[in-house]
Amino acid sequence: MAFNFTTFPVLETERLTLRALELNDAKAIFGLRTNKGVNTFITRTMLNNLSETRAFIDRISNSIANNTSIFWVLETKDTAELIGTVGLRNFEIEEDYAEIGYDMHPDFQEDGYMSEAFKAILNFAAKQMELKFVEAFTHKDNNASIALLEKFNFELQPDRKDANVKENQIYRFTVEA
Repeated sequence: MAFNFTTFPVLETERLTLRALELNDAKAIFGLRTNKGVNTFITRTMLNNLSETRAFIDRISNSIANNTSIFWVLETKDTAELIGTVGLRNFEIEEDYAEIGYDMHPDFQEDGYMSEAFKAILNFAAKQMELKFVEAFTHKDNNASIALLEKFNFELQPDRKDANVKENQIYRFTVEA
């Protein structure tokens, strides 16, 4: 199974537009990826300035152009504000597998936005990408993330460990046929 994201898949929910990341999103992405609340449970290299943010956007755009990942920004329909991101990556074609990653600005957490986005993305992963499994790696103390994953029937994989972040737990979603 090969993916083709040449025509970017814009997704719509009741309150959100999930669209492609653009260079003019640099300031909002910098704010999101450097926010202490967002990064409490995420281990990643911090962006230091807008130049690094633009380079990050270029890397994301290239991975989408190469069909090695897909990455959406979550934009509110009422204000067109960028409030979070969701992406699928680390595709395993033989296993029909992808890893999901996500973040949400603290001002918009616990308002159901990520649930809306998850529903749309898991539907896209099942129907358009024909994935059988989606996995998430989340910090063992990130109760909001764990609750989101459990809401969507992701199951903890207690015997598996994240080789890169020892505090992470792995959750797996099996797509219904």
